[in-house]
Amino acid sequence: MDAKELTKTLIGYNTVSPLSNVEVMDFLTETLESIDCEVERVEYKDPAGVLKVNLIGRKGPMNGERGLALLGHIDTVPAIGWSMDPFEARIADEKMYGRGSCDMKGSVACMIEVASHYAASDLKAPLYVVITADEEVGYLGAIAVAEKSQMFKEHGFPKYGIVGEPTELHAVYAHKGTVRFTATAHGRAAHSSTGEGDNANLKLIPFLAEMRDIYHELTSDTQYFNDEFTPAFTDWNITISDGECPGNITSPLSVCCVNYRPMPGDNAQVWIDRARDSAEKHGLIFDLYINASPVRTPPDAEIIQAALEITGETEPGTVAYGTDAAVFAQHMETVVIGPGSILQAHTVDEWMALDQFPQAISIFSQFVNRFCGA
Repeated sequence: MDAKELTKTLIGYNTVSPLSNVEVMDFLTETLESIDCEVERVEYKDPAGVLKVNLIGRKGPMNGERGLALLGHIDTVPAIGWSMDPFEARIADEKMYGRGSCDMKGSVACMIEVASHYAASDLKAPLYVVITADEEVGYLGAIAVAEKSQMFKEHGFPKYGIVGEPTELHAVYAHKGTVRFTATAHGRAAHSSTGEGDNANLKLIPFLAEMRDIYHELTSDTQYFNDEFTPAFTDWNITISDGECPGNITSPLSVCCVNYRPMPGDNAQVWIDRARDSAEKHGLIFDLYINASPVRTPPDAEIIQAALEITGETEPGTVAYGTDAAVFAQHMETVVIGPGSILQAHTVDEWMALDQFPQAISIFSQFVNRFCGA
């Protein structure tokens, strides 16, 4: 199994989150089975009714040991404005270009290559490769795996988890959570000259003013800061859409979306309730559709200390973005570490440096050797 070639193949599948991933997961099922993994497919339908598949590949003994999971996702963000075909891998200047090369098909391919290097008889504890859907839109695949996997119900969750998101192979012990909600105002469309319309944007303005106040509070009052992170304050990002309603029509619909990234130790519910109360006070419809906790594995935890020994680093770091660890850390001791840079994730003409492939394979293999007794 060659991770670079596998990444090229995976880039060729359009796995933007809203689309079904059945085709690529069928391919990956065959791939995992070809390296002698027992494979479980965990299926569900997303909120739009689209069928999604998650995969769990298992290799090793059934001896009561819980073992190690290599954890990745196959979905990507959309690819708009590229100078090349985003779903055709291209290598130039010691980089592999393509949507998902960095976030995180390259990492998933490295995990599969690592698993291919071990026979079941080599392992004293089980090794899992877990590939999820819908990480980019609220960790829905990870939630489905945690709730529905028969393999994990039978054998227990792995004791340790490596979340292979792009960290340039630096060990990360904590990240912020993800809370996302909308507040929606309804009006009535009419020609703006008639006075017969009901402008939804006007209904949204008082709510926006209160969301602005929360933003300033969270980003300026140091009692809400956490110096473990850069930036030390949380995100309270506000976006607004009325569907690009023309200027001569009263807007019939206006939606405010807020993305909030709570940090470990924050009481996220206080801010969610404050936003909900404001929406209800102003006659808006409030919809909380992502509510994922922050993650903090103690720096002295065994998995973090192992990561430092393997990488040669002296201290683990933190990141401001979220990962499937928001779900899996509730069931296993996790570290976030993977190839590629977050600065390339989600970008136009996304790429990953080729030298990250062998480094990731070496690091993931050392985790397997340590925790699966190979």
